[in-house]
Amino acid sequence: MGTVTLTLEQGRFTYASRHLHTRDGQPGERRREVTLEVDGAGRVRGAEVSPQALWLWRGPPAVGCVVAREELSGREGPHCVTRVEGSRVEGTLLGTSFRASYSERGRLEVLDVGDARFTVAAPGTKLRSPPELFAQGLPVEGTRGALTLEPALDVPSRLEGMTPWDAGAARALAARVHAAFIDKAPGAADWNENGEGEAGGCLAHALRFAAGARERGVKVALVHGLLVVDGGPARPHAWVRVALAKGATLDLDPTSLDAVRPDTHLPLALEDARGPALEAGRRWLELLHGAHRVVRRP
Repeated sequence: MGTVTLTLEQGRFTYASRHLHTRDGQPGERRREVTLEVDGAGRVRGAEVSPQALWLWRGPPAVGCVVAREELSGREGPHCVTRVEGSRVEGTLLGTSFRASYSERGRLEVLDVGDARFTVAAPGTKLRSPPELFAQGLPVEGTRGALTLEPALDVPSRLEGMTPWDAGAARALAARVHAAFIDKAPGAADWNENGEGEAGGCLAHALRFAAGARERGVKVALVHGLLVVDGGPARPHAWVRVALAKGATLDLDPTSLDAVRPDTHLPLALEDARGPALEAGRRWLELLHGAHRVVRRP
């Protein structure tokens, strides 16, 4: 849960988001902000592209399609209104269905996009800490064998642009990251793109590894997935994937330095360490909705 703040002043449109998370009972937050110069028609200056949120904010928009940009990811593509009925609008954003409701003054009040809902909040509204959605973990069917999902999810072996690296150098970086976090518990580093801070959980370790790799001119992938320890339930976890020579890859877990094995680690999505991890978010929601079962395959 969180807030999104939209600001339009003197030809500058700012999209700011604050997302609250809970992990192992500890709340954390992540803030991101993008500012775009726009013209009087609400398009990005010098381009026939509308910021997604600005296009939705002032409405209701007319039936038809525009090319718009998703602020945080930078993705551009068709944003279409297929139906307008009074103050209610239906359509698609980059292929994802949405429904929106507007006030009498034409300001967005409610927006449903996929499984997400945004509602207008009064100034000064204080957010409550979100519940721990994975507090109980996910049950694992079976006692032996590699972890998988039923029905299965397609997870690519690598991201575009990953840099082949030496396995020894990657393992050495993982060891340094592991040693740098004295307190291995959720902390501010989990919500910072560079993993900054002295305390942090698995995401902080993965982010710091990725930042260290970037300093060496290497791009790696963050793996969002599930971890099963000692026959327990499957719980959210993050680690890293490194490209090796000749198309091979190496998964490393800087949090524990344990080997990443098919019977303990189950990948759900690969994401860029500096991106919004949208695909991972969609897949977490699918798991919470019970769309997949975690099973062991002998």
